[in-house]
Amino acid sequence: MIKDFKGKVAVITGAASGIGRGLAYGFAKRGMKIVLADIDKENLDKVAKELEEIGTEVMTQITDVSDPEQVAQLADASYERFGSVNILCNNAGVGGAGRISLITLENWNWILGVNVFGVIYGIQHFLNRMLTSEEPCHIVNTSSMAGLLSGDNSPYPTSKSAVIAISESLALECFNTNVGVSVVCPGRVNTNIINNTHIFRQNRPGVWQPPAETIKQSEISRENMNRILAGAMAPEYLAELVIKAIKNDIFYVLTHPEYIPLVKSRFECISEDTLELHEGFKAKSEKKSKIFKSYTPVFSIYYPESFIELKPNPMNFPENKPVLIATKEPGIDLLISVIKSSIHDRPLDETAQQIAGRIKDIARDINIISNEPKTLRDGTPAYESVIEYKYAGIFKIISIHLSVEKDDHRIVISIYANANYYSENLRDILYSLKFD
Repeated sequence: MIKDFKGKVAVITGAASGIGRGLAYGFAKRGMKIVLADIDKENLDKVAKELEEIGTEVMTQITDVSDPEQVAQLADASYERFGSVNILCNNAGVGGAGRISLITLENWNWILGVNVFGVIYGIQHFLNRMLTSEEPCHIVNTSSMAGLLSGDNSPYPTSKSAVIAISESLALECFNTNVGVSVVCPGRVNTNIINNTHIFRQNRPGVWQPPAETIKQSEISRENMNRILAGAMAPEYLAELVIKAIKNDIFYVLTHPEYIPLVKSRFECISEDTLELHEGFKAKSEKKSKIFKSYTPVFSIYYPESFIELKPNPMNFPENKPVLIATKEPGIDLLISVIKSSIHDRPLDETAQQIAGRIKDIARDINIISNEPKTLRDGTPAYESVIEYKYAGIFKIISIHLSVEKDDHRIVISIYANANYYSENLRDILYSLKFD
C-alpha cells in the first residue's frame, strides 16, 4: 500500500473536471507527478495550468478511453515521460438515461464503451507494468452508488455494476501483490456530468439524439438534477476519501454512508423474492451422510451427502497433499490432511498458529478466536481451533480445525465457511472422527 505519495506518479482519466479534477488536486497537494487525460482539451489545459502554478509536474494527454489504441498511447506516453506509474484512476465516465425500449445500440455502445471498456482498457495497459515494477501501486476504478442500487436510467447503472464486478475480480487477483485496488461508489457529487454528457452526446457521431420535444421535456429534469448536484459533496472531499482508502488499502469506497440502508433494502428484496419463490418446496434433507475412510492411520469421518469431493490442486497444496477435499456450495469447504509426524513438528497446541501462518498469503485480519484441548469420544486427546480472517481482504471466513496425533501421524480436519454460512453444527463433522 502507498503511504508516502511524494514524487510518485498518478494517471487520471476524466481529469478535466469533477471527480478527476478533485483527485488531481488531492494528489498534487501531496507532491505527486500527474498525468491528466480527457477528451476536453480546453478544460484539460486549464486544470494543467492551475496545477503547474502550484508547482506540480503535469503531463496532459487527449484520450478517448473507449478507444483501446488511445489508452495504449496514454500508458506508453506516461511511462516514457515519468518512467513509472503508481496510481491509475480509471475515472472517465458519462451518464445515460432512457427507457430500454427506446435506447439504441449506438447509445449502449457509447456508454458501455466509456464507462466499462474504459476501465478494462486502463487495466489492460497499466496492470502488468505496475506488477513488474514491484513499486507500491494502486488502481482506483470509479463506479457509482447506482451500481449498487436498483432503479431506472438503465445504461448508466448497468455500466457501473460492471465496474464493481471487474474491480472485485481485480482485487482478488492482485491480493498480496504490490498493486492495491479500490472501487469508488459516489453518491451525489458536485460535478458537471449532466451537462457534459449532453454536450458529448451531441458531438458524438452515431449516438442517438432524442427528438427536440423530448429534449425540451427533459430540460426541467436536467435543471433539477443540476440544482441537487450544486449542493452535493465537493470533489475535493471525495478525493480525500480516496486517498485515505489508498493509504489503508480499503477496497469499497462508498462516499455517502447514508445510502447504506438503500443498498441493504435491495438485498432484502432479493432475499424476500427468493424465499417467496421457494415457499412450499421441500428443503433438501441433510440427514444422509457419506463416510470417508483412511488406512494410514486407520480412521473414518462422516459428512453430509451434499458435499462434493474434489481433486486437490497441486498449486494450492505444494507441500502436503490433503487426503480429502470436499465442498458444499456456495460457501463451505472440508479439508482433511494426514502428515507423518517428525521430531521437528511443533506441538499439537500450536497447530492453530501453523494454519494461520499458511493462510497469511491469501488472508488478512487473521484472528485465532480459540485454541483449546479437547477429548474425543474414545478418549483420544485433540486440539480444537477457531480462526477468523478476511479471504483476499474482502470475504469474511470462519474456519474450525480439529488436530489429533495418532500412530506417528498428525491428522487435521478443517472446515472453512463463509461467515454467513457458518453453523455450530459443522462441528459434528469434525467430531464424527473415529479410530477403527
